Amino acid sequence: MRTTPIVTRAQEHYFSVMEESTLMFDDTDQSEYALANDRAALAPAQRSLQEAGFYAYATLDEQNRWTIAVDDELGRVDVRIGHDGYEITLWASSPGLYADEENEWRRQARERLARIRLPSVARGFLDEHQSANWEEVEAGIAVSSTYELPFNRSDDIGAFAREHLPELEDVLTTIERQIG
Repeated sequence: MRTTPIVTRAQEHYFSVMEESTLMFDDTDQSEYALANDRAALAPAQRSLQEAGFYAYATLDEQNRWTIAVDDELGRVDVRIGHDGYEITLWASSPGLYADEENEWRRQARERLARIRLPSVARGFLDEHQSANWEEVEAGIAVSSTYELPFNRSDDIGAFAREHLPELEDVLTTIERQIG
């Protein structure tokens, strides 16, 4: 003879509560929680950049990560949460590398040649934390450097960006000289 277990109302309630609590913390909630934590952790970085004279603002990047962004005459700065601290990416670009070329066909050919040569020049002249690419919108070369600062140095991010952004201009000039 087979017996079926008897489930009391208290046990049914317990099972329904347990089921709801596991549903409460699904991947969506965890990613929203991580986004909120990242946003809060980036606040000191934003404050530091603003104190250094930058217009710094918070935004979500193309990978849905909170980023503190700066657009300045010297270049761009993106600060995100990295593996062990703040990931800081500095960008500089040279818009219209061949803008003075009057012949449209010749300008397009020179831009194509620059896009082809750029990876090999970058391998020879850039460090591991640096990269170079062709910026289609600006029709020129863009270089970037990525650094990681520990969380306890959040107050130094603004000064760090002020110090290292001008260095990218030298890197950009070197790459353009090799391409040109």
